[in-house]
Amino acid sequence: MPTEVHSNGWALSRANATRVMNSVFARQVGSTMLAHWVTLVVSMGTAAITARWLGPYGKGQLSMLLLVPGILQLFLSVGMNIANAYYAGSGRLRVDELTANSMMFSLLGTAVAVVIVLLLWGSGVLSVLVPGVSTSYLLLGMVALPLSLLSGSLRGVLHGLRHILTLNILDIVQSVLRVLMTALFVACLGLNVAGALMAAVAIQAVGLIASGWCLRRKGARFWPRWNPQVVQPTLSYGMKSYIGNLLQFFNYRFDAFVVNFFLGPAGVGMYGVSVTLAELLWQLPNAASYVLFPKAANSTHETMNRVTPWVFWFTFAVSFVGAVGLALFGRLAIRIVFSSAFLNAYTPLLVLLPGVMLLGAAKILTNDIAGRGYPHYNSITAGMSLVVTVVLDLALIPTMGVVGAALASTLAYALTFLASVVFYISVSRKPSAGRASPVQVLPSCQ
Repeated sequence: MPTEVHSNGWALSRANATRVMNSVFARQVGSTMLAHWVTLVVSMGTAAITARWLGPYGKGQLSMLLLVPGILQLFLSVGMNIANAYYAGSGRLRVDELTANSMMFSLLGTAVAVVIVLLLWGSGVLSVLVPGVSTSYLLLGMVALPLSLLSGSLRGVLHGLRHILTLNILDIVQSVLRVLMTALFVACLGLNVAGALMAAVAIQAVGLIASGWCLRRKGARFWPRWNPQVVQPTLSYGMKSYIGNLLQFFNYRFDAFVVNFFLGPAGVGMYGVSVTLAELLWQLPNAASYVLFPKAANSTHETMNRVTPWVFWFTFAVSFVGAVGLALFGRLAIRIVFSSAFLNAYTPLLVLLPGVMLLGAAKILTNDIAGRGYPHYNSITAGMSLVVTVVLDLALIPTMGVVGAALASTLAYALTFLASVVFYISVSRKPSAGRASPVQVLPSCQ
């Protein structure tokens, strides 16, 4: 007899599961998975070029050079990309309102970034925060910051409109261009770290231009405008998501700073290989949660209670199989892709696998929660997890090295998983009152 759907949405009938698989949602997840894998394969080429031509030390430098502007972007975006996706998906704000608002916030963010960078550079704090990294290279990497701020906001609008195919194509094109530019600048022209940075900046520019072109066909306006009726809701939702994303980013990457402090860039380069391989398990969770978020913003709680549980369990099962495969063949993959110089990355990889698998499943729940309009629950989860990450990183990395960093991450990810389950059960029992009516999804920009 078919299983009934319980009030918390954890049980799902076979008929409902079939409808999920045959739906537009499933096709979007499939196309996103395909795009992610194509992008992944191409990106592995970029990683291989930087690893072989730059070595552990140079690769560690590059990781830190890209990490710093990435953190600034996260600080200065104030969650506008997530807010754009939510309000475009729910139909509560128009495309022209969201894009004009994005232009304004991106300009403000860029101005603040210039002041921050100049202060840090002039005071010498930059060299203290990232020892062993050239300041001139760091300033070069910062050129990508204003590009990524606006590009992220515009992609958020496309995401909310569920133009999944458009975004997937953009990702593939950008990854192909990046590996070609990296090969040209690093391998052919011998520009080393500077060449890799130049490729990263160029790719941000390509993504911005493409996103803007697609949205212009949907009525977008690219003249900044301060409209309180748009600023207030987007900033309110964005800040709720922003806090969680900020905390989760540090939860992901705080260990890189601690490893760099105690072990230097070579340690960061070694640990980066472990993280790169372990995060392969996030391909399906990332694809599913990416499509799930705008669907949750556009659907009733009852609909999501039929969809999310099946997606969760399917994702968890596939991630488990992937973890077993990485455990069996990870050493061989490291030798083939990154060279024997990185074989010490295998042990931390094994330690990371359980945590990465659990966090992948948690991504499904957190995106459902945010799409229903409760991003602050994810902020609470991320805050608890970050506390565990900081304490364990400082306790384990000095004595256990990169293995300690991996263990700290796994334990923090496990906490995130448990907290996400608790919050999801709570949210799934809430009624749909007060939500916007579903809106028609516009054709994709082809």
